[in-house]
Amino acid sequence: MPGPEPLLPLPPALDQLLVIRRWLELSLAGVDVKIAAVRTEEAEKAQRLPLPPPPQWWVEYGIGVRRTPERVHTGDCSMTSRGRPATAQSVREILLTAPSVVACPLCRPDSDLGLLDT
Repeated sequence: MPGPEPLLPLPPALDQLLVIRRWLELSLAGVDVKIAAVRTEEAEKAQRLPLPPPPQWWVEYGIGVRRTPERVHTGDCSMTSRGRPATAQSVREILLTAPSVVACPLCRPDSDLGLLDT
């Protein structure tokens, strides 16, 4: 029983068919190498430790020598790229004691901390 029809007509000459067969073998070997590399990469990726969760609170500091706090954010706010993680207590303390520090208007950490009710 003959196999399925090829996508392209095959040549009738034996030497041409052998060349095509060899090319297909080399191509398949290249695919096998790539499959092995991808599997290795995926196995290494699965063994890596997951990234730690983002901090719940973030204090943005100004530039310059003193680097005083300027603004506070929730940990998932996208409005800042500089600063340090902080605890809820330290953010609450900063907002209540430092008049120049503002709560981010986008993420509203003061609302999350319940400071708007006081």
